[in-house]
Amino acid sequence: MKDYFYVLRDGVNTEKFLAEEGTRLCDIAADSEPHAICALMDGSLVSLADVPKKDAKVRFLSPFENEQASRVFLRGATFLLYCAAKALFPKRALLVDHMLCGGVYCGLGKVTANDVAVLQKKMDEYIAEDKDFVPQRMSVDAAKKIILEEGLIKKAEILAFRPFDYYNLYSFDGRRNYFHGIMPKSAGYLKGARLFLYASGFMLKFPSPYTEAGTAIIDQPKYAAVFAQAEKWAGVLSASYVADINNMLLRGEITDFINVNEALHEKTIADIAGEIAGRKKARVVLIAGPSSSGKTTFASRLAVHLRVLGKKCRPISIDDYYKNRADMPTGENGDIDFECLDALDLAKLNADLAALLMGETARMPKFDFVTGERKDQCEDFRIDGDILIIEGIHGLNDTMTKDIPANMKFKIFISPLTALNIDDHSVVFPEDLRLLRRLARDKRTRGYSFAHTFAAWDSVRRGEYKYILPYQETADVMFNSTLLYEPLILKRHCYSELRRFTPDMPNYPEALSLLKFLNYFLSARDEDAIPPQSILREFIGK
Repeated sequence: MKDYFYVLRDGVNTEKFLAEEGTRLCDIAADSEPHAICALMDGSLVSLADVPKKDAKVRFLSPFENEQASRVFLRGATFLLYCAAKALFPKRALLVDHMLCGGVYCGLGKVTANDVAVLQKKMDEYIAEDKDFVPQRMSVDAAKKIILEEGLIKKAEILAFRPFDYYNLYSFDGRRNYFHGIMPKSAGYLKGARLFLYASGFMLKFPSPYTEAGTAIIDQPKYAAVFAQAEKWAGVLSASYVADINNMLLRGEITDFINVNEALHEKTIADIAGEIAGRKKARVVLIAGPSSSGKTTFASRLAVHLRVLGKKCRPISIDDYYKNRADMPTGENGDIDFECLDALDLAKLNADLAALLMGETARMPKFDFVTGERKDQCEDFRIDGDILIIEGIHGLNDTMTKDIPANMKFKIFISPLTALNIDDHSVVFPEDLRLLRRLARDKRTRGYSFAHTFAAWDSVRRGEYKYILPYQETADVMFNSTLLYEPLILKRHCYSELRRFTPDMPNYPEALSLLKFLNYFLSARDEDAIPPQSILREFIGK
């Protein structure tokens, strides 16, 4: 039997194929799409082991270009790492811990450079052998029995909250496991997986649209320390895994858990305020972080704590320093690039800041986003010793405030760096939490559909890697804005809208990925315990 199907090249040009009986997507991709690791078939993410459907529209996806394909790669690489660790160090437990340095930080007891080398060698052998990841669908009870035999206790615990009566396990090298999504067809697709010794563990690096697996690791001690602190607190609160959070809700302990999370934020913000107040020359506080980190609420709460310490604060809006739209730079696609540093009138910004810090009056501009130009009228502004608080994506880049002495600046990086894991081998991606936050906020405050927010997300992420993350280690302090309970709340605000996505809609794979993630959480319907000053309120309201 022969059926036609269609391959979309670059999402635009279509090529017609005649599929012989038994033809698989991997056969078609082999010659023309060497970097493909999975495919979109009629909008749904599928394995290259699948057979194309009649009249289907297929688009091959590379982990170098697509976030969902990158995660398919990560799942496969994690399975290889798991099998290698079991083969070489059967008495040591592998922990795939959290995202860090453009990869995933892992633990395996006390790790040496030789341990990492032999693990890499074993993974390379698997890749060279190119054996298939073999899927098997079974009942949840049958899967649980197998998972427990593998010693995967945390993976078995999460099954109690799975809203389906089936489970997909994969087999490889005599081991069976599941990593919460489709896998590559075989190990040969994972040639870019690299291991690097890092701190007391090691990094698993993999290709993504934003970083390459082979690039050298940039040491990030401050970032790593924030994660270490988050993990310490998660352990103290017995909240390291999704099942832990769900069980708190079932036991009626969630209100206390919310209170502890919020109190921890309050204490940390108070400590940061104390550090700022202790620097007598610090007059400009710069706050930067990726989208939906909670920068606005954090800045407001920090100002309150500084006032408690006798420090008056005045906000400066970077948006008012945009150049007129006709003078702004454009990106590769010809659209105005609002995120690049050249979109700002840096000369005016630095002149105004210098004047204010000298006790002089500055004529502050106002930008009109409707007309795309500065308003004619300016506002006279004077601070008399007050601390200026400036929030913006370029805050950590000294070029933005190049005329301000370094000892007068205090830089803060903020991001939700969650220590929560699905199980011992599957991390929660911080960017997923940020996207859920943004979906909820954009719909509530801006009237944007989820489709609108999804469409902009890739550009937002690329901007973060270009303009924010390279400077994060220059921050004086880092604030982890995650709240371990927030997925229980965000599920209520996002789940039904995500279910409206269908395979014929753009970003269906991304919506489905978030749905699968939220499926592991229960939904907390009582939000009264969340205080009005919570960072989460910036996204869910009230």
